[in-house]
Amino acid sequence: MSTITETARPAQRLGWGAALGNIIQMELRQRLRTRAWYIMLAVWFVVIGLVTWGAVASFNTLAGDEMFFGPGRFVFEAMVGFVLFFGLLVAPAMSASTVSGDRAGGTLAIVQVTLATPGQLLTGKWLASWIAALVFLLTALPYIVLAVVLGGLDVAGLVVFVLMVAVELGVICALGTAISAIVPRTLFAVVVTYLLVALFALGTLIGFGLTAPLAVTSVPSNRAVYPDEEPGFDEETGYDSMDWSPVRCTGPMTSTETLDARSTYWMLAANPFVVVADAVPQPDKPPYDPDDPSTWAPDGVMTSISSGVRFLQRPPEMNVECANGELMDQDEIEAHDGTPVWPLGLGIQVVVAGALFAWARARLVAPAARLPRGTRVA
Repeated sequence: MSTITETARPAQRLGWGAALGNIIQMELRQRLRTRAWYIMLAVWFVVIGLVTWGAVASFNTLAGDEMFFGPGRFVFEAMVGFVLFFGLLVAPAMSASTVSGDRAGGTLAIVQVTLATPGQLLTGKWLASWIAALVFLLTALPYIVLAVVLGGLDVAGLVVFVLMVAVELGVICALGTAISAIVPRTLFAVVVTYLLVALFALGTLIGFGLTAPLAVTSVPSNRAVYPDEEPGFDEETGYDSMDWSPVRCTGPMTSTETLDARSTYWMLAANPFVVVADAVPQPDKPPYDPDDPSTWAPDGVMTSISSGVRFLQRPPEMNVECANGELMDQDEIEAHDGTPVWPLGLGIQVVVAGALFAWARARLVAPAARLPRGTRVA
């Protein structure tokens, strides 16, 4: 009598395209069913409109009565900064409950036993939350068009700004989705995600500020002499006819303390605002008055952030007049652009998100060898 032994074959897994499509569709349908989603978008549209109006009013105040340049870039950068700020608040809430919410509702185990792999499940939920976050960026599109119409905005800068904001939203959603799979409690997952976002957005600033006293150095210098201190200076016409910069250095050499942030500025690289601002090429500053090239138009908030980070890369001698007994070379200072820091910052964010994603994937493998205490399976 013969015995027939049958070997159970594992079910064939779904392809990445089919699995991601099903998971994304399921996640987005759940979001679209809720009325709160549409209320939030309507409120966001009104708020971004108020921000745009405030940016235009601020620009008009800074520019004066006669405006020789368009306010488009100033308005757009204010809008981009606010969209990124709002995204840092909304993205964790939308992504940190994707897995832990299903676990609390008893539906995660049902999805885990389907033909989708843990990696596909995690990636699909991340992409769905990223798409939901991008809707807020698309809602601001009418105001972006308004900024273009107002003038002063280059198309290349506009495209890079929008792409980098979208990338940052994707990174934040990846962090939230991964933590949602790692932490069993939904509320705790949201809190941990907000703390991690705060570490990037505020912790980098705090770390740089705390280490600033350690980066103070001394530069030998003497006193700078200005045009009004020179013999024969005419007070009636001299202020209008002479360039107001030091003309020579004099006196004994003394030690002047100044900040040398070249060893600490990298702490700011992972800040989301620095990543977005520094990725955009520095625009040519239009003059405040076309007849006077020495005048300048006010910078936007993102351009100011990028310029500030590049400024921190200057050697300390450029911060002191008459350093080493020599006048500062203005042309050399203006030509010092610094090194872009956004690749380093984005790389740090991606590495952290990737490590959390690998940990989260391991937590979604079913059957689980060990479950946290009190975890609901189905």
